Amino acid sequence: MISGSSVRYEKLPTSENYDEQGSENLEEEVTVFISQSLSPQHKVRQRRGTWVRLAVALLLLGLALGFVICEWRGCLSEEDGLRGSTAAPGHSGTGPKQKGHSHHHDDDDDEEEEDHDHHGNSEHHEHQHPDLYHHGVVITDSAICSRIGKGILEEGGNAVDAGLASLVCLGVVHPHATGVGGVFSAILYNSTSRTHKAIRPISHGSSSVAYGIPAALQGIKQLHSLFGHCGWEKLFSGAAKLAKDGFQVDQALADALISNREKILESNLCDLFCDGKGSVKVLGSTVANQKLAELLQFVSQDGSRFPESLAVKLAEDLPPTERQGFVENVQRCGVEINDPLIVETEEYSVYGATSPLSNRIISDVLGKVGEQNLLPWNNADFNSSASTYVSLLTAAKLIYNDNLAKENRSVEDLLALNPTGSHIGVLDGAGNVLIISSSLNSPFGSKRLLPSTGVLLSDVSPHPADDVLLWSCPLIVKFKHDHGDEDHDHGDEDHDHDDDDDGDDDDDDEMLAVGVTGGPSAPFVAAQIIASKVRGGKSAQDAATGPLLRLETGSSGSFSGCVSAVTNGTDVYRLLLEKEGRLEGVVRCPDSTLALMLQAHAEHVGAYGAPAALAHADGY
Repeated sequence: MISGSSVRYEKLPTSENYDEQGSENLEEEVTVFISQSLSPQHKVRQRRGTWVRLAVALLLLGLALGFVICEWRGCLSEEDGLRGSTAAPGHSGTGPKQKGHSHHHDDDDDEEEEDHDHHGNSEHHEHQHPDLYHHGVVITDSAICSRIGKGILEEGGNAVDAGLASLVCLGVVHPHATGVGGVFSAILYNSTSRTHKAIRPISHGSSSVAYGIPAALQGIKQLHSLFGHCGWEKLFSGAAKLAKDGFQVDQALADALISNREKILESNLCDLFCDGKGSVKVLGSTVANQKLAELLQFVSQDGSRFPESLAVKLAEDLPPTERQGFVENVQRCGVEINDPLIVETEEYSVYGATSPLSNRIISDVLGKVGEQNLLPWNNADFNSSASTYVSLLTAAKLIYNDNLAKENRSVEDLLALNPTGSHIGVLDGAGNVLIISSSLNSPFGSKRLLPSTGVLLSDVSPHPADDVLLWSCPLIVKFKHDHGDEDHDHGDEDHDHDDDDDGDDDDDDEMLAVGVTGGPSAPFVAAQIIASKVRGGKSAQDAATGPLLRLETGSSGSFSGCVSAVTNGTDVYRLLLEKEGRLEGVVRCPDSTLALMLQAHAEHVGAYGAPAALAHADGY
């Protein structure tokens, strides 16, 4: 007998416990383990070893569970590493970033598409859409304003809420192009009622030749009261914070500051846009507008007496003789909401918040392109297409001259205008679409900053509505489901077909939203984008990013053109020399045309724009 020992019994199976057929033998074999008692030191070491082994086991178990969960949720996939911020196809790493997503398909009958990166086997593969989103998307010419608009969508707001919040934001970060002192026009598609509404600015005169009557906030109030979903104050919170805390000068504002340096230094704009040394601020500098922040905060909290309270606030800095007329005009300004103008064809319909003149130009250009097959953008080599660009320019000259003659206006006078603007495109998860074009008419408007409110007044003419609608073209294009396959089958690589069929013909129609702003050539550029999609068979992205011919006024008032395009994420420009019939590289086109396109298909929404440096899409 061993003193101080302990005994444990355990049954152990052996090979003899089972017969050849696998039946269990009733006999059992008993093994006895005898262990000698350990000293206290040994017991301490044994307990330590036990705890160490237990900790290691728990760590390994945790790692194993982590891998299982990650594998289940797909966080180890290659695509998910790109989920946070992926450049759109054709955009370089230095271009505007767009957030992407990846998802799975279990059907091995799905066709591979040109803009999908496929991974895995035929029974289960993943593909990534770096420029597409599942729920909603906002695109503007400011990355931070697109982000604010997307945030509104994520918090339950609709397309109108997101678009208006982005518009207020642009008035803070891009004061050279838009703001409280300006106006805007828009096209709205309501997916519930399946109706299109044109939003056009209305104005009733001006108190001075030096500035125009602002209508932006009045229009925002009208749209929100009719179509908005989120709280009124939420439209202003993001913009007010930027104005108060300061924002960084982006490339668009930096370029405008450089181009208008002398005018800024000679005006009170220097209070905002000059540094301590009296020099105009540069890219990356911080700008804060405390007075504008206070105004936005005031407006967001005072809905009962709006726009009277706004008018009185803005009039504080005007000469006493002008205040009464200014207040009356501000109260009467806003937007009118009507049925859109329509360009109807057998294949598609174009709904626009444009002027009758712009609408006629769009219709005539689309007809001429189809009649003469003027599709130079089908050829990637600009120079080899120069002759076609000359023909397109000649057609544009005739179309503009004929239509302007009916209004006793000349092409030279029209192209002498120097408008600037911002654009906003929103497509929400319910299928609602809003395209907004906003402007101060020319860079930094009247160059007059109101000290009490931080508002930069526009230099819009006494009756701005007609001229504003010449430089802005918010459009929605709806393709008819029964049109010929020859024009609709080209776009498969970009999800141009809507395969959902719930029995309603309207749901079978493909819809695109197009926005062009920034100059008198806007309707001409808009028509080219539509023609590129319909006649040229281009994807939505390729149609929006060019090549696009813009109209220019050359030396001695001649009519010329400039071609713009996005190549590998870089904006490329070519000046069309009409007499020589060739294209010559330039730094940029003189006009400030901005173009965007939104597309919805099945589970995806996409947004594209040009110039690439001013196309910032953000979605989820």
